[in-house]
Amino acid sequence: MIHLGGAAVLVFLSLCSAEPMDNCTSNADLLFAANFTQVPGRHIDTSVGSLEPLYSFARLFLEAVQPNRFPLELALNASRSLPLNRSKLVEYEAGYLVCLILALLYLLIMPVVGAVLAWNHFHQKKVPHDEMSTAYSTWSYKHISLATCQAVVVILLLVGVILAFTTNNVVRENMRPSLHQLSSEIRKADEVFKVIPKNIQAVIEEFSIPKRKITKELNETGNVIGETIISTFRESVHEALSALAVIIEDVSGAQTNLVRMEMKRKSLQARHIDLQKGLQAVQSHIQSIQRGCPDCTVPDAGNLETVANYNQIPSVQQQLDQLNALSDKLTTNIIQEGNLSFYSIPETCNHQLEPTIKTIVVDLEKSKEYLRNCSRQIPTLWSLSNAVSNVRRNVQLYWKVVDYCDYIRWAVAVVFCTLILVIVILMAVALCLGLPAEFSSTLYCLLRKDRFKHTAIYLLRSAVVMTFIFSWLFIILVFVTLFFGGNAHTLGCRSWSTGELFEFFDRNEDLFIIGPGHNTTHGINSTQSPIPTQAFNVSQGFNSSVTVKVNTAEMYRGCLRGESLFYSTNMHEVFNMDEFLNASQYLDVFNQSFQTLNVNLAGVTLLQHDGRENLLKFKGSSLSQINYTALLHLLSQPVLETDLVAFAEGLDEAAQLQENRAVKEDLEKGANMTRGLIPLVELQESDAGAMIISVKALSKIIQQYQGNVDLALNRTTKTEKEMLLHTPYIAGNVSQCVLKKGEHYFLDYIAWARNAVIYEILDCKWLPVSVDSIFRAACHNIIDPWNAFWLCLGWCCAFLVPGVILSIHTARHWWQSVSKFLSATTLEDLDNSHEVTKPEKSLKEAEDSCSEHDSDECSQGNECEDT
Repeated sequence: MIHLGGAAVLVFLSLCSAEPMDNCTSNADLLFAANFTQVPGRHIDTSVGSLEPLYSFARLFLEAVQPNRFPLELALNASRSLPLNRSKLVEYEAGYLVCLILALLYLLIMPVVGAVLAWNHFHQKKVPHDEMSTAYSTWSYKHISLATCQAVVVILLLVGVILAFTTNNVVRENMRPSLHQLSSEIRKADEVFKVIPKNIQAVIEEFSIPKRKITKELNETGNVIGETIISTFRESVHEALSALAVIIEDVSGAQTNLVRMEMKRKSLQARHIDLQKGLQAVQSHIQSIQRGCPDCTVPDAGNLETVANYNQIPSVQQQLDQLNALSDKLTTNIIQEGNLSFYSIPETCNHQLEPTIKTIVVDLEKSKEYLRNCSRQIPTLWSLSNAVSNVRRNVQLYWKVVDYCDYIRWAVAVVFCTLILVIVILMAVALCLGLPAEFSSTLYCLLRKDRFKHTAIYLLRSAVVMTFIFSWLFIILVFVTLFFGGNAHTLGCRSWSTGELFEFFDRNEDLFIIGPGHNTTHGINSTQSPIPTQAFNVSQGFNSSVTVKVNTAEMYRGCLRGESLFYSTNMHEVFNMDEFLNASQYLDVFNQSFQTLNVNLAGVTLLQHDGRENLLKFKGSSLSQINYTALLHLLSQPVLETDLVAFAEGLDEAAQLQENRAVKEDLEKGANMTRGLIPLVELQESDAGAMIISVKALSKIIQQYQGNVDLALNRTTKTEKEMLLHTPYIAGNVSQCVLKKGEHYFLDYIAWARNAVIYEILDCKWLPVSVDSIFRAACHNIIDPWNAFWLCLGWCCAFLVPGVILSIHTARHWWQSVSKFLSATTLEDLDNSHEVTKPEKSLKEAEDSCSEHDSDECSQGNECEDT
């Protein structure tokens, strides 16, 4: 508040400033259209159900194969295209080298064993019948364990191949959605990082909203000041102009009454002469009748004299001429001029404030330019953006290739799994055919048992042959998928879970470097302006030579906690946002500009100088020189002492009494002459009465017109002085109100801009969600089932070895346990036959032999066969 000397003035000013100051407290918050809130990423489904134990086992196996820490130096050299340290690479991949050696041994041993077994099969010595019987007899002690092991191996192989099929399909089903999710999340991150500078510039451009509001308030300042002045002094001005209206009414009333008086004066004086002449004529006529008839009784005409001498009425032409000279100037125009001058105060204020407002608007534009220039020095994540852009380009370039390669891998895996499945089915069918024939002697006859055994033998031999032929392909596929899947797990998934991958990002010099933006100007006054304005004295809140390395683990954890990138990436160490968005540096200039807001109403007058002169002339006019009392006394006198009507009636009566016709006619003529004067008398009386009214009205005006002039002059002068005295205070209060509104708009914008930049544009709650989605898509949906696939395939390869061994032993035993009734030739023919299931000739000979040597047993077998 502005302090004044007197308590009355303080109260007056508080009343004057109440309305605008109330408006100062009721302005609404600014509404900014821009919204930069980042949409959080979408979590993807990673439920694996019953396969989780398999995935966990694969991860445990990889932990055992590659227990070393993340190879930071090797990864850095690889990312920089530098030569790798082979010893460290071999040391890190030692587990896979062991797996490679095992795979090579597998590749070497399986063909060698297969060749040995093949040679042994074709060159083995015939076992004598006694030995066969002996071997057959010993089978009862080993057949349970052998059959159990064989069945268990077949079941394990079947489970393994089913899981291999399942995990292979899971990898294929998850590949395309996961690649799409990966591409989508990387695209989102790339777009977010690229749009950060544009969004920051958009925030700065939103400065136009408070600028527009402040400009609107400034443009309305003159009107507000004017309206406040009008509302404050409206009553006083109304009273002053009302006093002027009274003066105008006095002038108009005095002029009107003077005109009437002058007109009535002339009429009265003119008729007074005619009336006197008529009275004299009547008197002469009556006197002549009296002289001719002395004895006639005739009314006395000596009293026919006028009482009021209207010739004594003074002329008011001089006063009328004075008023006529003033009436053209003292009209309602002076009131209209006063009203126009008073109600033109807002226009006058606008005109006077226009240069200052233009200066403030230019300062606002310079503030915006300063914000725009300084915002370019806000640190940008250009290195991270470039890295994400490169990853995005690579993903877009290779994701179809990766998908196609995975399709090829899936097809190859399906073929290999199918081959393993065929091997398993051959083993299973062989067991299903051979075991019942071996252990259920009453179920089949000897011939039928031998047929089943021969079929089972050849199925087992086929399974063994297929195993030896394709095992090297199986083990190669196992090792290739193990190598890529295992390294992907340890280098990517495990290092991410343990946080070792963050160290790699932090050690990479070309990645995650935070530095200031491009510095285009160092001050607000770098932009030339045609209007001189106050200079901004701003200390820079940043160091253009400082760069900050980002701790990615800190950034991830900070984003996970909901912090902004501005703090989680240590941008605040490079750029001082509080200094950049410090309201005082803008408000100081704003306050300085508002100090020049001033209004001078010296040109606003309610009564012009010539109007004052005319009022003084009216006050000094000769209206007061008229003797209104004497005039009223004169006008109040009767026109005649004699009643002309009674006098005329008297003459008529006297005429009726006369017998002399001539006298009678003369008396009647006198009566008529008297009646002819009655209208003149009535007109005189009427004009005298009207003139009395004008004189009284004029005398009433004369009693107060000088006081009215003094009152009007005093009120106009006092009101004009009060307006001149209090206008600066009213203007100051209104300008303070506008300044508070401007500060409110500034503070609203700065608070919004700070929140928009730090907590919306640099919001990173989406980042951990996107990173976790990428991690789940890559590790849980692709790498885990990938590793489970090679684990299941390796499982099958591992159990193929005991399967082959058990199959060979089972086939050999069944071969040796073929019925003793078959001859050596028959056995040899059966052995050399290509159609295992149709040895027609040998079987016929066997039947003949059966009928000759053991008819009873054969009959029993035939009954069994019939059954």
